Amino acid sequence: MVQQHKSSKTLYEQVVPIHDICIVISLPSLSFWEQQWLKNTDILIVGSGIVGLQSAWHLKQQWPHREVWVIDRAPLSLGASTRNAGFACFGSMGEILDDIQRTDEQTAYALYEKRFRGLQQLLADFGETAIGYEKTGGYEIFKPGAEQEFQHIANHIDNVNADLKTVAGENPFQLKSTAKLGMQVLENGVFTPVEGMIQSHLLYKKVQDAALSAGVRVLGGLTAAQPEKLDSGKWRVKTAEGYVFDAQTLVVCTNGYAAQLLPELQVQAARGQVLVTSAIPPLKWRGLMHADKGYIYFRSLGTRILIGGGRNLDFEGETTTELNTTDAIVQYLLNFLREVVVPGENFEITHQWAGTMGMHQNRTPIVQCLDQGLFACVRMGGMGVALSAVVSRELAALVKEQS
Repeated sequence: MVQQHKSSKTLYEQVVPIHDICIVISLPSLSFWEQQWLKNTDILIVGSGIVGLQSAWHLKQQWPHREVWVIDRAPLSLGASTRNAGFACFGSMGEILDDIQRTDEQTAYALYEKRFRGLQQLLADFGETAIGYEKTGGYEIFKPGAEQEFQHIANHIDNVNADLKTVAGENPFQLKSTAKLGMQVLENGVFTPVEGMIQSHLLYKKVQDAALSAGVRVLGGLTAAQPEKLDSGKWRVKTAEGYVFDAQTLVVCTNGYAAQLLPELQVQAARGQVLVTSAIPPLKWRGLMHADKGYIYFRSLGTRILIGGGRNLDFEGETTTELNTTDAIVQYLLNFLREVVVPGENFEITHQWAGTMGMHQNRTPIVQCLDQGLFACVRMGGMGVALSAVVSRELAALVKEQS
């Protein structure tokens, strides 16, 4: 918790816990005007990713005369919204079958449908061109030696298609030759014609523009502590920077960081590491690729390749909010590129970064009222792009219902 001690007429000494180390920093006391401004908060959203901003947008449209604020620890969201791979997808066959094993068919298919509907709504809200969307389709590919895994998927593809065709409007999965891809993979893979790619920065800009145009106030550089409920019924959020927000309605949209604010939530942080190569002309393929039940994912980026994943090498180590890349997973992804994706090609890694996803055994998003005036919209399961448009609407409807 943030502790604040007045040390002079103009400064506060604040004890800020950072990675279990308490650091004392001096902050200017808030002016009368700043205090009046902060009192004028009706709805406060913590987390300025694409879910938080769309939630704010819908809430502001719902109540135009209410003050809707969004705060975040960074100028741009540092979770997954601007640090993802730019996939507009809903899950490979391998991932869906894995979800069925961990939950059940009904839950897995309902999540697929929510992701699919979410993508359609996202495109309707912001437009394909504006967010750099390309309906390229995507493959699930299998390395030599993965014949048993491929056969398991091939045996279930008809049943899965029968259940999901009404959702997608066509069979979402089909067996297809991989010969034209030029990869060291099995001769057949699973093609998905109804998914595509986006430019993540363009999506974030459009979502942020929509929220700002509606009158939402967005403040970066504010690190929230755990909320506390006041006797008045309002929710108070203190920040490490000395600001205090009292809001009638508080919405937590911090996804992988949610348990830091609301420890009772069943959300685990999961690091996603991403690399981008130098140009590899000419690539023989264009679009999205999935491997190893979705734990490896890669896509074309012009003549470059963006690749991410590998957290299944070390689930425990990758259950973290740290944003550094690690040598072991970087090397694993590099080996996959060199041995499977573009064998014999020379390239360098020009960019590498990490983001934070919100995961759990059950990947169904949490959109809940936790207490009077306290809501959560978190646990996107690595599919925030696909889910954001639909879960943000669900959140706004839930707040209205509970008000």
